[in-house]
Amino acid sequence: MRAFYTLVSKIGSRFFRVKRYDEPHFIAKRIEAGEIKKILLIQLQQLGDTLVFTPAAKALLEKHPNLQIDLLCNAVSYEVYKKAPNVHRFYVDEFWFWGKGKRKLSLLLFLLFQIRREKYDLAILDAEQVALKYPIIAFLTGARYRLGYDVESRGFLNNVVPPFPPSLNLVLRNKAILEFMGVPVPSTHLWLPTAPEDRTAAQAILREFGSPSFPIVIHQGSNFSSKHWFKENWVRLSQKLLENPNVVLFFTGAGRERKQVEAIVSELKSPRAVSLVGKTTIHVLKELIELASLFITVDTGVMHVGKSANAPMVVLMSARDYEDMWIEPSERVTVIRKDVECKYCFGIDCPTGTKECMKLITVEEVYQAALSFLPELASA
Repeated sequence: MRAFYTLVSKIGSRFFRVKRYDEPHFIAKRIEAGEIKKILLIQLQQLGDTLVFTPAAKALLEKHPNLQIDLLCNAVSYEVYKKAPNVHRFYVDEFWFWGKGKRKLSLLLFLLFQIRREKYDLAILDAEQVALKYPIIAFLTGARYRLGYDVESRGFLNNVVPPFPPSLNLVLRNKAILEFMGVPVPSTHLWLPTAPEDRTAAQAILREFGSPSFPIVIHQGSNFSSKHWFKENWVRLSQKLLENPNVVLFFTGAGRERKQVEAIVSELKSPRAVSLVGKTTIHVLKELIELASLFITVDTGVMHVGKSANAPMVVLMSARDYEDMWIEPSERVTVIRKDVECKYCFGIDCPTGTKECMKLITVEEVYQAALSFLPELASA
C-alpha cells in the first residue's frame, strides 16, 4: 500500500503543479504585511503525535495572539487543546482516528465545507502529517497557503514547504516547521494546558488512598501490541515495588485497557494497587503524574503526557521505531530499549510474533531504574 500511495503521489506531483513559496520566513513577512490574518492548524493525529507538536503550537499562539488561529482536530487532539488560550474556534471531527471501521468521511466533509466559507489564509500541517491524505485535507480547506513537509512527493499539494530534516526527532521537526515560517520556538517542552480543578481532582485521588509517601503511576497499555510488555512482568515488578509499605501503585489506561489492568491488579491482591482506568481525563492524569514520585510507562501517548508533566519517568521502549524519535533520555527520563536484529519494523503487531525487543527488558532492570529515581524504595 505504501508503494501505491508513493506512485500516486509522484504522478500527482507531475500533473498537478502548485506554485511554491520556498523562501524562509515568507509566512512571517505575509503576516507582517497584514496579508495573513486567519490560520488553521490541522491536528487530526493521535495523542502522542498531537503532543509532540504542542511546543510549536504554543509558540505560534503566544507570538500571534491577535490573529485568528483555529483548529481542525479529532476528539483526541481536542482534549489536548481545549484549555489552550488564544484558540478562536475548534472544528472537531469525532470520528477521525476513533477506532478501526468507525472512520466516517461525512463529518469531515461537512467541516471542510464550513472551513472553506471562513477563507483561511494559512493551513499548517505538523511533522507527522506527511501521508497523502493530510495535504489533500489542507488543500480542501481552501487556504491560500499550505505549510507542511513534502516527503516522497506526498506533500505535492503543499505550497510552503520547509526542507525535511530526517535526522531530527519529531519535536525538533515541528520546531523546524515553525521556524521556517518565521516563528521562534523557544522551548521544546511538551505543553498540555490544565486548569486548577484538574490539580484539585488529582490531589483528591491521592487523599482517597491515604496521601502515600510514594505514589507511583504505571501505564502499561498501548494501541500497538508491539509495544506491550508482559503481564507477568508487570505483576513481578509491582510486587517488588509494593515491598515498601509507603508505595501505592496507580494503574491508568483507556477503557479498552480495563481487562489488562484488572488482570494485573487482581493478581497483586493488594489495596495499594489501584486501577484508575477510565477515571481520569488527560488533564487530571497529567496533574496526577506531576504529583507522583515516579511514572513508569511503555511507549504510548500517555508517555508524552508524563513528559509534559516533567515527571521522573522510566520508559520501556520497543525497537519498532528509530532511537530517540519520540522521547530522549535525560536526567528526568530513563529509556530502556534493546537492540535487536528486527528493529525498525514499524509494526503495529510484532512481525515475528516474539516481541523480542520487549522480552529482553527484565523486571530487575526496570526496578533498578526506579530505584535510581527513588533509592528510598529499597528500604521496606
